[in-house]
Amino acid sequence: MPYWENVTRSFRIAWNYKYLWLIALFSGEAGGAGSNYNFSQGASPRGNNSSISSQQVSDAATSVSNWLSSHAGLVAFLVAVWLVIVVAFFILGAICEGATVRAAAEHDAERPFNLGWAWRSGLNTMWVVVRFRLILFVLYLPILVVVIGLSVSIFAAFTGNSVAGGFIGLFAILSLFSILYAIYLYLLDRLGSRAIILEQLMARAGLVRAHRLLIKRLGRTLLVWLLSIAVAFVVGLLLGCFLALVFVPVVILGVVLYTASSGAVLALAIVAGLILFAISLVIQSFFGAQSATYWTLAFRRLDLDYAPAPGYQFQPPPVPPAPPAGPAPS
Repeated sequence: MPYWENVTRSFRIAWNYKYLWLIALFSGEAGGAGSNYNFSQGASPRGNNSSISSQQVSDAATSVSNWLSSHAGLVAFLVAVWLVIVVAFFILGAICEGATVRAAAEHDAERPFNLGWAWRSGLNTMWVVVRFRLILFVLYLPILVVVIGLSVSIFAAFTGNSVAGGFIGLFAILSLFSILYAIYLYLLDRLGSRAIILEQLMARAGLVRAHRLLIKRLGRTLLVWLLSIAVAFVVGLLLGCFLALVFVPVVILGVVLYTASSGAVLALAIVAGLILFAISLVIQSFFGAQSATYWTLAFRRLDLDYAPAPGYQFQPPPVPPAPPAGPAPS
């Protein structure tokens, strides 16, 4: 397994084929550093502070309940719109994941490929990717239950419930196992999605293929994952330094304008915010493409001792559409 070559080649492919940035932005492939969970436990307040906090929580809950009751129609409309947007982006993400992974594999094999072919490839595997993601969502539900249980226990302890302390310890222990389980699911996601896209498997078969490959090549897969975390950390550090150099003068100028009570500080804040948003969007797109390419390259080599990229091919690229027929001769 050429570990470092996978890193450098993934950066090179992502940089040379910039259309990958667009489809990777919506594919959900930017999470190269894995899953991290941070839980904080506060001390339970005692005495009068506990009763005051409990009363404030009760008043807030009553106010929220009254507002929801009086605006039920608006809430239902907003929920319906939100669900439509979620479903639309979920399907778009499935298309873009298939397009990104397939395009990365084709460029790794040094075959001609473009955005149109990538989009058609994503459409061909869309419903399989949707089913695969739904299965993963169900597998993630135990982690969600642990997170909710720990949050509720901490909240109950904060409001003065003496029984909640034992549940905090229980859910804290379960959260440790949940982290290992989340890492396992993350690796299944990375390997399984590539199995169903590149090897043309169904959702359940792709999940089984990913599990068997993970067990068979556990050491290699963990090294690939740890290397992706290290690269993400170093790149994030460099980007943080770069953004600091860019925006520190802007912050200093804003402080000067604010001290002088100038009205231009609001305009400066809006412009700086828009520029920062645009820069972060471009950066996220590029590193999403790099992450998708990195895991695609790793998947294509996990089961091999090593073979050059063009020698390991699953399927030919899509056939380009035929040119339109010209006018019939008279």
